[in-house]
Amino acid sequence: MSRVVRGGTEANPVMSTGTSAVPRLVAVSGPSAGRAFAVTRATSTVGRHPTNDFVVDDPRVSGTHLELARVGDRIRVIDIGSTNGTWLGSHRVVDAELAPGAELTIGDSLLRVDIDANAGTPPPAERESFGDLVGRSAAMRELFATLERISPKELGVLIQGERGTGKQEVARAIHGASPRASGPFVVIDATSLPEALAEAMLFGREAAAAKSDDEPRVGAFEAARGGTVFIDEVGELPQALQGAVLRVLERREIVRVGASAPVTVDVRVVASTHRDLRNAIDKGRFREDLYFRLAQVRAFVPPLRQRAEDIPLICARLLARAGSDAMIDVEALDHLTAMSWPGNVRELNNVLLRAGALAQGGVIRRQDVAGEGEGFRGTQGERSALDLSGKFGDAKDRAIERFERAYLALLMKRCQGNLSAAARQADVARHHLRDLLKKRGLYGVSLDEE
Repeated sequence: MSRVVRGGTEANPVMSTGTSAVPRLVAVSGPSAGRAFAVTRATSTVGRHPTNDFVVDDPRVSGTHLELARVGDRIRVIDIGSTNGTWLGSHRVVDAELAPGAELTIGDSLLRVDIDANAGTPPPAERESFGDLVGRSAAMRELFATLERISPKELGVLIQGERGTGKQEVARAIHGASPRASGPFVVIDATSLPEALAEAMLFGREAAAAKSDDEPRVGAFEAARGGTVFIDEVGELPQALQGAVLRVLERREIVRVGASAPVTVDVRVVASTHRDLRNAIDKGRFREDLYFRLAQVRAFVPPLRQRAEDIPLICARLLARAGSDAMIDVEALDHLTAMSWPGNVRELNNVLLRAGALAQGGVIRRQDVAGEGEGFRGTQGERSALDLSGKFGDAKDRAIERFERAYLALLMKRCQGNLSAAARQADVARHHLRDLLKKRGLYGVSLDEE
């Protein structure tokens, strides 16, 4: 008899955490010689810019040079598009796992990996859920432990992660576990703010400014009094509004459009981004002072491909949320677990909704998810290898463009060109989906030809 997963959780013992040696990076030579950084979190960064976890004051080091990941007593180092490279002896490396004793060079600085005998890693949470978030992987349990500590505090939180990883669910979980849980939770989608109305939508408008005798229009920050404002994809916030948002964080007040006197607001601000805001700061596109106020605490949501062991729990939660009694056959679950999921949890949710509709006898089988998660096959150009030449940011933008075009084409095919149905399935605003289709040249195109 096949094993199935239904809307709930599977019994599974929580991993024993124990204690382990904590690796650290030490600057052996260079302008920051003597500095050390214990790698106690799952993800951290190294670079010249003061927003990094480990700051190396070396002019030949890039603003954000390395990403670090702790792997037991080792450190995985990933060069994230630095100008002068990362060197292990005479070998330039992009992604390497280093044991204690290894030395690497960035700019004019030599860094060594060793063990910090005094540092301790915060124990992962023993729970397998936090709010609507679920997971038994070490990365998610570490995230839950962080959220448990920061949710009750009035700190700004910047949630980082790829698109579709569930950053808004993290923000809702923070709100739900905070003293503001009974207050409003107001979402500001920075990717879809209309330029002409953005200021009024955020901060409100005086009646006189609207040429109306009605009451003043209340903006998002006033509407969230006593609660939480979540700024989704804050990196897309227009520069003209960034100073006004900083004013909210520093002074707890807003100025309505058409008004001269400020209005006091009592809100907590949580933000998210899939971008590296430090790169935007270096290019003058994002205010550094706003970054520091937003990122008093940073929470990283790992991509689904890095936590495949969480997929059974996530499937159960998504089916339950959809009100489905469907169960998943073990072969179907194995197939879903093996997928790379470039669209992360959002893509998995869409696959489950479709598979649940196709399932016979209330059981989702392998044939119901056949081909899912493998992406749009597209044209010969779209099937070719990614163009990874040039700068990191340029290569990443090209990869995102290919993914968005492929995903949107397949989405519209599934929904037979129905924009409203596609927006619901993709969990994005209808006008935002329309703008994406136009941006990728798919609006009004016959997708049977794609």
